Amino acid sequence: MSYVINANVLMSALISGKAFYKTIFGSLDILLPEFALVEIEKYKETIFQKSKLDEVAMSCYTLNLFQQLTILPNYFLSTNALAEANRLIVHVDVKDISYLALAIQTNSMLLTRDQPIYKAARQNGFRRIMLFDDFLRQYL
Repeated sequence: MSYVINANVLMSALISGKAFYKTIFGSLDILLPEFALVEIEKYKETIFQKSKLDEVAMSCYTLNLFQQLTILPNYFLSTNALAEANRLIVHVDVKDISYLALAIQTNSMLLTRDQPIYKAARQNGFRRIMLFDDFLRQYL
């Protein structure tokens, strides 16, 4: 099974600098939409400020993490998947539509730390979504 993670999960991993994330990401087939890079870039200062890693260690850690990920371009997302994702969560957060659309299109599990997205998707009938912390408890 493939897993889609959203930027919150990826940013948590980057901030933590823990080898634990490299192990988990390395053992899973993880997909990300291109939009995740936009969010990472937007919050790069926050990531660097909160991380305990120096610049060199952060660069190495980032490279190791990203080698475990498959990032797909926006054009990969079909109109149908985007429309379905929009229907499920547009009233909550439009920034998360590409993550949900990718999960829909690839029949993957979406892992998130975003409670409102999780609740909205589940309430609207989408079941391939899981809170990342619940996934970790189950995975470990």
